[in-house]
Amino acid sequence: MDKYKLIDVAYGALLHDIGKFYQRTYEKSNLSSRELETTKYNKIGNYYSHLHSGYTSRFLNKYLKMEDEFELLVSEHHKDEINDFLEIIKQADCIASSIDRKDEQLDDENHNQRGNFIMARLHSVLSEVDFGKENKMDNVFPLSVLTKMNYPISNYKRKEIHESVNEYKTLFQQFAQEVENNLYLQRRRDFISYNFMYNLMNKYLVTIPASTYGGVKSTVSLFDHHKLTSAISSCLYDKECFEKKEFCMLEIDISGIQSFIYQVVEGSGTKQGLAKALRGRSALVALITNAVSYAFLNEFGLTVSNILFNTGGGSIILLPNNSMVKDKVEKVARLIRENLFKLFQADITFVNALIVLNKEELETFQSDKAIDLKGKLGRNKMQKFIDAINDDFFYESINNNQKCNTCNRISKHETCDICKAVEGISDVYTKNTTFGIVYDFSGNLDVDHIHKIDLGFVKVLFVKNTKFVRAEQDSYYVDSINGFGFGSEKMIANEVPLKNNAILSFEDILKLTPKKYGDKKLAILKMDVDNLGGIFAFGLKYTEENRNQRSISKYVTMSRLIEFFFGHEIKNICHDVSIQVNENISNEVTNGTMFYINYAGGDDLVIIGSAYSIVKLSLEIYQRFAKFTSNENITISGGINFQNDKKPIRFGIQEAEEQLTMSKDGDKNAVTLLNTTVSFKNYEQLLNDVFMMCKWLEENKVSRTMLYNIMSFIGDSTYLQFVYLIPRIQYTIFRLIKDLKVREEMLKQINGITTDSDVKQFVLKLKLFMLFTRDN
Repeated sequence: MDKYKLIDVAYGALLHDIGKFYQRTYEKSNLSSRELETTKYNKIGNYYSHLHSGYTSRFLNKYLKMEDEFELLVSEHHKDEINDFLEIIKQADCIASSIDRKDEQLDDENHNQRGNFIMARLHSVLSEVDFGKENKMDNVFPLSVLTKMNYPISNYKRKEIHESVNEYKTLFQQFAQEVENNLYLQRRRDFISYNFMYNLMNKYLVTIPASTYGGVKSTVSLFDHHKLTSAISSCLYDKECFEKKEFCMLEIDISGIQSFIYQVVEGSGTKQGLAKALRGRSALVALITNAVSYAFLNEFGLTVSNILFNTGGGSIILLPNNSMVKDKVEKVARLIRENLFKLFQADITFVNALIVLNKEELETFQSDKAIDLKGKLGRNKMQKFIDAINDDFFYESINNNQKCNTCNRISKHETCDICKAVEGISDVYTKNTTFGIVYDFSGNLDVDHIHKIDLGFVKVLFVKNTKFVRAEQDSYYVDSINGFGFGSEKMIANEVPLKNNAILSFEDILKLTPKKYGDKKLAILKMDVDNLGGIFAFGLKYTEENRNQRSISKYVTMSRLIEFFFGHEIKNICHDVSIQVNENISNEVTNGTMFYINYAGGDDLVIIGSAYSIVKLSLEIYQRFAKFTSNENITISGGINFQNDKKPIRFGIQEAEEQLTMSKDGDKNAVTLLNTTVSFKNYEQLLNDVFMMCKWLEENKVSRTMLYNIMSFIGDSTYLQFVYLIPRIQYTIFRLIKDLKVREEMLKQINGITTDSDVKQFVLKLKLFMLFTRDN
């Protein structure tokens, strides 16, 4: 094994099943005799199986210009020959796809004649989450590149084999063309070729099912299978890990995110740059999360594949278990915490936890292990500054005349170093659609960059192209922002209204909503997925059925799908609602959105906009999320706070969080606004009633005064108190509403109130009506 380095094994595992993609571009197998030699031969039946291995060989030979021992070893991982390199990939492949082992044995000429494995498509793993509520098990993703991935389709009907082959050919030809055009991918197997290939596979393989032989349902994407196999192979390269078949799962969690993002002084001097500061701070937090994750990878010499989950404010990393792992983790953690404390004091830090898993526990990501990991992380949060405690931790001389004007931190200058870094980051995101973020752990990269910050344990450079790539093995990792093309692709939904490359102030953002939609109140929306920890711990039930069991590969795919919704789809939703509210929005801003996405990633979001537009947006996000999951066992909740645009945003965010907490305290799958919680199942009808009232006002069929009086009558009444008010309300309706249909509808709503909750929600309708018609 000394002949091959860790990157060789990691790259070989990343490519080991690429032939499955290639194979599906042919209606019938056409492997050459040399390519057949890489497949598994069944002497008893006198036939070749695992034919995709031959197409892996063809891909490496034709597109990567490899015709050597490495190419054969990568292709022959299903054969019985004993070889350290092959054994590592074979075992990693088995762990990554234990639920698919029986399927690949059916990959032979006889079983493939009907082409079912080509016609099958990727089923949504989200459909398999089960807590006893209704879910749809037949949601399928059509083939597409990552950025054009559609919502899964219910009741998908398979296309004929020639149509299916043509779909695969179209996608594969685009992929192959990009591979051929990249000189760094030709005859190379190193850190650079790995990161280019990883990025391309993420782009093209996310909707391709990993294994479909036998025509069975597959919920794991081919990209996620490759990624996980590469991660496990990298661990098995360690001799102790290989011998014991034990792994470590490291979870990190960034602490202090909310307080740091909104740690800005809001006054006349900072008002103009407030939106810019919030955007930069949100981006910096995400950057710190990735920097901490990469620091651990760098210590162990691992690739980006070993980050199994990234939730925006934390991540889970797969490490080899050996005698040195705990010491290494503690050393890196201490270094990072010390540097973060020097920069941010107690505002930003992180905690970590480590558990050991054997082969079987990793395969199924067992519930008790997931709970154990969360438990350790929770306990460590109670002593998160233990590495940083020293004499300086408890005392620092403060000069009240030396504070940052923006964040009020101690500073020798009017703008502290952190706020300068935040301003630079915000400029990068505002002026560049696509760029790379390079995390340099050697400190030796001397490349052209558009911005640079130093976190102490790593230098972070923002670059516009891949010219920084060099043949030498430098110690760095790269985030690819919105299609940069190298490293880990990050789809960041942090769009904000722009005009002439400048972020609009919140006051100007309110002007993007037409006057007819009422009061110019600012609204802040917070949403997140309900019970996400429970979904990952218990959502997938283990059974003996081949496709309905827990597996680590399913969790990797599920995590990526949720991340896709919040990191990519939220932008599309904001654009769509912007057009619904203001059809001329593209003439008023350069990027077609009226929403300030303060943060959207992992499984949560914070979005700011006008009152009317945010209410519309909250409903649209719920509906799209429900469509994306098609599973009532996976729900989302929200909280909305309304405020004057002069009021400090940080207080508004906190109040939105309190509204969200109210939604979570009940049955969840709800939204709370104006201290009233509404189930999302009833939310659309409630808003329809509000919009109907607005139309009545526009048509002079009701008056604001009348509805205001009814709202005042009811106030905070309980249902029993409300009953005594009904005659008075009915009298008002009969006396002041002349239109019979409007009168009947109002009486219907009044008569439909039977609980305390109904009373509150009816008052909420009237409050929203007042809000949306105040200037009319």
